[in-house]
Amino acid sequence: MKFLPDSAKFVPSKRSSSSRSIRRGPPELVSLAADLLPPLAAPQPGEETAFGRAPPGAQRPRDQLRRGVRPLQRRCPRNRLRRGRHTAPQSFTGSNPGGQLDSSPMEHAKSGPSSWPELADVVPVPHDDGPSPVVPIAYRDDFREVMDYFRALYFTGERSPRALRLTAEAIELNPGNYTVWHFRRLILEALDFDLLEEMKFVGKIAECNPKNYQIWHHKRWLAEKLGPDIANKEHEFTMKILAIDAKNYHAWSHRQWVLQALGGWETELEYCNQLLKEDVFNNSAWNQRYFVITRSPLLGGLTVVRDSEVDYTIEAILANPQNESPWRYLKGLYKGENNLLVDDERISGVCFKVLKNDWTCVFALSLLLDLLCTGLQPSDELKSTLEPIRSSHPETADADPATVVCCILQKCDPLRVNYWSWFKATLSQIS
Repeated sequence: MKFLPDSAKFVPSKRSSSSRSIRRGPPELVSLAADLLPPLAAPQPGEETAFGRAPPGAQRPRDQLRRGVRPLQRRCPRNRLRRGRHTAPQSFTGSNPGGQLDSSPMEHAKSGPSSWPELADVVPVPHDDGPSPVVPIAYRDDFREVMDYFRALYFTGERSPRALRLTAEAIELNPGNYTVWHFRRLILEALDFDLLEEMKFVGKIAECNPKNYQIWHHKRWLAEKLGPDIANKEHEFTMKILAIDAKNYHAWSHRQWVLQALGGWETELEYCNQLLKEDVFNNSAWNQRYFVITRSPLLGGLTVVRDSEVDYTIEAILANPQNESPWRYLKGLYKGENNLLVDDERISGVCFKVLKNDWTCVFALSLLLDLLCTGLQPSDELKSTLEPIRSSHPETADADPATVVCCILQKCDPLRVNYWSWFKATLSQIS
């Protein structure tokens, strides 16, 4: 199965007027629409900074997502994962230890475990809902057949090639069955199975189910067994998943675990740079960047890289002042060290610079208020920054700088107006 290329096209999804859910058309129409739509416009090279705005007319993926446009993602065959008895990937079915079928795909598509020669001596164990089930589940026949045979082998504790093949069939029908995954791990250990082949198997399943807890747990178990040699391949795999969904929590969590347990720090900061060049609004990439600079054994710790990171972050802020992520990142660089945050003139400087162009920027106002409450002393630059605000709001003419900022936040940030009102009332206690 192949992932979409980087030039993947976007298909608008129509939103019902009576429902907030997104309704998609038939797959045939979606594919046709993808072929007719032009490629996604991308920013041109040669911009002033790494975080420069896209040229006029260009549209960022985030903007398109806000407008109801979803990336066209690769879909797994419906028959394979939902109807069963379809041709499964060769690496995860079969009667031999390698998991490959001896029969042709068409023969397999028409047969279930009851027709497998190696299971002729197995008596299937049906699911028992008790004598009088209140709401019995209407399982499909193919699912019921596979699970009945699986139950028979599971109860006897059989760990054999045929049991391994059967777990693949059960996972194909329900990749979230943690009991099947657990039993499969027991079989893999008993058979001393090639774990690299197993990693290929789980990789194919994960491509179709990228947000399945059991699959990622199985990958971690395999990676622990295989050791540091598998680190680069795991990083490549998570990069594929994140190229489809940049906010996939499972992929980020697995990537961070691999970094800490198996290594691969050498190129991680550059990977974060790449993601932020593609989309500076990618808060997951900012989070990963902070993880790298604070955890990587190669960078020397936050105190070593803080100075360069401040410059990098300020550049991102000035390019997109309404992007909340770099503002949060900037403050995080001084976590637990407010004295250093106040003493660094670059921090207050970026607030002044942004507010002189747009005094309604909530993120700049919020950070400036934090600075004022933690010891920032009045200055000519602060006075000149607040002067236009005072003149536009006469009620703040005689107020101290922190109160002025609070008053503006009450008007510019209506979602948190109650919070800013409370904060203004407690300023006397803070001072």
